[in-house]
Amino acid sequence: MAMLDTLGSFAGHSRTSKWANRALLASLLLFALSVPHSVAAAHISLSLSLIAWVVRDLAARHLQFKRTPLDLPILCFSVLTIASAIFSVEPRLSVPKLLSLLLFGAFYFFSSNLSESGIRCVATVLIVSGLIGAAFSLGEKALGRGMTVTSVDAEGPLASSGLQSGDVIWMVSRRRVSSLDEAAQIIRRHRIGDRVEIEALHQGDPFPIVIEVTEASSARSNPLGVDVGGRSRRFRVSGFTRHFLTYAEQMQIFGLVCFGGLLVAVRSRRSLWPSLLLFAIFSSALLLTASRAVIASFLLAMLITAAFAGGRRAALWTLAAAVLIGVCALGVLLSARTPDATRLVDDSSSRRLAYMRAGLGVIPQHPLLGVGTDSHKLHWREWGFPGDYITHTHSTPIQIAMDRGLPALACLCWLFGAMLVMMWRGYRSVVDGDNYLKAALYLGTFGALIGFVASSVVNYNFGDSEVVMLMVGFVGLGDGMR
Repeated sequence: MAMLDTLGSFAGHSRTSKWANRALLASLLLFALSVPHSVAAAHISLSLSLIAWVVRDLAARHLQFKRTPLDLPILCFSVLTIASAIFSVEPRLSVPKLLSLLLFGAFYFFSSNLSESGIRCVATVLIVSGLIGAAFSLGEKALGRGMTVTSVDAEGPLASSGLQSGDVIWMVSRRRVSSLDEAAQIIRRHRIGDRVEIEALHQGDPFPIVIEVTEASSARSNPLGVDVGGRSRRFRVSGFTRHFLTYAEQMQIFGLVCFGGLLVAVRSRRSLWPSLLLFAIFSSALLLTASRAVIASFLLAMLITAAFAGGRRAALWTLAAAVLIGVCALGVLLSARTPDATRLVDDSSSRRLAYMRAGLGVIPQHPLLGVGTDSHKLHWREWGFPGDYITHTHSTPIQIAMDRGLPALACLCWLFGAMLVMMWRGYRSVVDGDNYLKAALYLGTFGALIGFVASSVVNYNFGDSEVVMLMVGFVGLGDGMR
């Protein structure tokens, strides 16, 4: 418990406030441990942190809340989001989504409640936790995933699903499987008439299937009605989750934070190997997600960060590294996805463009407050979105403008601009000193913000809670250093 006390910036005296502060700090450590892997655990951790913060400050009769340059843009964005939900086309969908505004809490929790040693500890836990997920992904890629389908029974439940020989089944009812026995055990736990989700892969890309449990299929020794021939290595890694795109965004953030540390190590002539090893692991995990836009934004952020802070020599080395990583990325894309993916003429690319065009068509009709978050889900075809699979526009700027209006988009740009300025000024203030952690955290977060913003143009990464919490969490750690 005494160690926990050293991690916080609170100096209360009452017994209740001290124990509440310890609970707050323990919850923040739990958040740092869980956010790379489980959005549910991360939300629970933040909720516990909020309760502990309220109890502590009530007991101490003092509000400990640090004012920051981000307060006004966050407030303006939040007010516009609330107004958009109230006047939404579908308020019953938009109002519950207001809870997503609480994700900014990760910034304030870290910024207002941690001492410098606490920031060091939380940053270390974040990196180590992300490293565990990356190591798991690299190991899974080496060993293989799921089970490769060799034939599909013409009388089985998957006969009309479109599943083909060579496809891979790797999840049944959101649980990983590697044998038909494991799949059978999961299916038999369901009642007759239940619908079971099956996560399959076709040419490396997701191929979701839903089957209904019947008496006939449940009685079969092989309820799926397929023959399999071992694990597959043709897949896009996703850590401990099934969301490879979310995971790619996380690996980009971790990789660029470590890249900032690498640049600072070069400048200060410290040992390069720890930062270089971390950067290599996270960038390798990112490449294995085969996520084109995130990899491109990662390389762009590397080049911009090096050009701003690294000097000519570091910029040249970064350019060489970016070329090497780009060549490796091309190889991964060719092995994990269809050849069309490298030419941007695959189904994924055409669908994204169609979603974006539809979203752009909605914006002029509701420019001030948008249609309300998630309202498009009940007007999918009516508003010109293609296909029957209901998703989003795959672009943060388009999605925010459509959901919350153009003023909200301007406030979001203001917010991320303020974050970039804050991190850059922090880096410039310590770059000539001997505090490696501060300089590395500021510069690494600066680079991660560039990657996040660049990726957001063709990814709705602002809609991924895990990614937003991780990003604003690093910004909060940087602000806590001020």
